[in-house]
Amino acid sequence: MEEEITTIKKSYDKVGEKLSPWSCLPREIASLIVSYLPYKNHATFRATCKSWSSVTAFHVQHRSPLLLLFYEDQYYPFNPINNTYEMPIQKPPTTKVLYSNFGWLLMGTLLDYDPSIFFFNIFTNERLDLPDFPIDIDIPISKFSFSSSPTSSDCFVIGVRIRGKSVHIVLMKLGEKDWTIVEMRLGIRKDFLMSECNPIFHNGQCFCLDIYGRLAIFDPKDPEGTLRIYGKPFSRKLNVRRQAFIVESDGEILSTTISEEGQICIYKLHSSKRKWINMANLDHNILYLSYVGSWIETTKFKGMGNKIYFPKFQADNMVFYSLDTKKYHSCGDKFWSEDKYTLSESMYSTWIKPMF
Repeated sequence: MEEEITTIKKSYDKVGEKLSPWSCLPREIASLIVSYLPYKNHATFRATCKSWSSVTAFHVQHRSPLLLLFYEDQYYPFNPINNTYEMPIQKPPTTKVLYSNFGWLLMGTLLDYDPSIFFFNIFTNERLDLPDFPIDIDIPISKFSFSSSPTSSDCFVIGVRIRGKSVHIVLMKLGEKDWTIVEMRLGIRKDFLMSECNPIFHNGQCFCLDIYGRLAIFDPKDPEGTLRIYGKPFSRKLNVRRQAFIVESDGEILSTTISEEGQICIYKLHSSKRKWINMANLDHNILYLSYVGSWIETTKFKGMGNKIYFPKFQADNMVFYSLDTKKYHSCGDKFWSEDKYTLSESMYSTWIKPMF
């Protein structure tokens, strides 16, 4: 706080005692103000005048991902860094989140009476509608993803279901009027069972993870001609079902598995050897995992890295897993545990990252 006051004093000296319009407020002070505003008000603040349009928060932790908890007709954004809730946000009615990335939510019901599907930005209330989803296909699509921000003309939206040897893909590029439907059979001996996490995009390719560690990879421009099964299982001894998540990190593919007891393993994909390499730690990185939105970030704060955050709680406190201690810890008290049996999980939630 003392450093912040010093910064403000220096900024004030530059302005002088003459009264100035709000647009002349020093950038350091504007950034400090944004730091203490709820996320919902950031967009309004930046729209006040042209000079504030690119102002970002003074505190880096104010740009950390939020966990969106869904209850009735509102979102409750939860900040894991300070273990507090942000201001509740009204959500579009009768819809669910299909995927979260780039600060946007892909939403829809995908039901007969409402085939609408759209992008929604909770920070600006901006909505981008897509053509109605083809709900008359035989197999319901279970996992979704998009390749880039929906404000980009290069954005692909995909829906995938791979079960056994049967593949169903529904996709479109933003700006197109119709969805493309692809159905095929895999020529594999062991069935492909998709994990709970959504697919990701990497180097223009779509990656789908199965519960044993294999990957289904295809080019969205030609899924039928490019789809292949890639890689080897996480472990030859892995015969039990466990949660598995996939993220991209600095051009590399990482995966995290969580056993029924709560044991966690992290792997990095060795592309040339086509196998997963066990990782002992994340160094200065933090993993944020959920069923419809996961990613990894680097932190500059000492003691904050080498952790994994989930939509899991002990009482009212969020829980994270420390790769240093190999234990689960709560954010608000001294709770710790070597397993996850006493933890509750919010199934209808996702991480979202403010892109400002």
